[in-house]
Amino acid sequence: MTRPAATGLATAFFRLYILDALAAAPARPATLLAGIAGDRLPFATGAFSRALQSLLEGGHLAPAPHGAVALTSLGAAERVAERERWAAVVPTVARLLGEVAPRSAPVVVREAPPTYRERPVADAYLDRVLLTAIRERIALARESGRTFALALGVIDLTHPTEATRRSMLHRAIRGTFTGASTIFGGDADLFRYGEAGVALIAPLGDDLERADRVAALLRARLDELVRGMSASVRMYHGARWQVRAASVTWTALMPTSVALIDAARGALEGDGRRVEIA
Repeated sequence: MTRPAATGLATAFFRLYILDALAAAPARPATLLAGIAGDRLPFATGAFSRALQSLLEGGHLAPAPHGAVALTSLGAAERVAERERWAAVVPTVARLLGEVAPRSAPVVVREAPPTYRERPVADAYLDRVLLTAIRERIALARESGRTFALALGVIDLTHPTEATRRSMLHRAIRGTFTGASTIFGGDADLFRYGEAGVALIAPLGDDLERADRVAALLRARLDELVRGMSASVRMYHGARWQVRAASVTWTALMPTSVALIDAARGALEGDGRRVEIA
């Protein structure tokens, strides 16, 4: 007989449990395991270790002080995705166990596929991940009095081939996340912003000039990545771009996360510094 721990079910469950538990605050793995032990689930403890290891290797978790682990920005996005997957699975499992009536078959509506700019993925990410992170920062700032800055960087890029344009944007944004702690500081959190942008949240402490500094670094990093691709990869030749970046410091006059995002967008639109277009 195959034990549940020998399948992917136990590992998948513990991935969800770890991501959801760490959303509140960092915790030690032993504390998480002790918390779930009281539920007496039919899973062996080895599945917990496999789930924890996969999350660490995937960059969803990062070591924290005192032997704890903490959720990264990538882990926050993965937590939302995991919750959506389980929300879709649980009703079917309940039906198989005879606890609920069968669901009606979904109505399939055939529509023309949306264009790339009309896809709601970027907007959904903004609502579920970035705004959630900003709300948590605002709540922390109100309690501790430690303010923070939100920086936005966007690449306005054109290329004769649409697929090549999207490839350049993807590589530039992915490259910005790589080594971000070295460039922007280990306490800065990066997020996707729309189709062609990056959002950065950084605490200021007593360094109020850091807001302008991270915006300048973000602008320079995005431009460096696009410029390097355009010069070294033949298929990327012919691209034309400009990079815009701006930052806004949170104050008590911005009561909501939406107000802070709107202020950052306004500063981004007013960014008059344009890089050289290749």
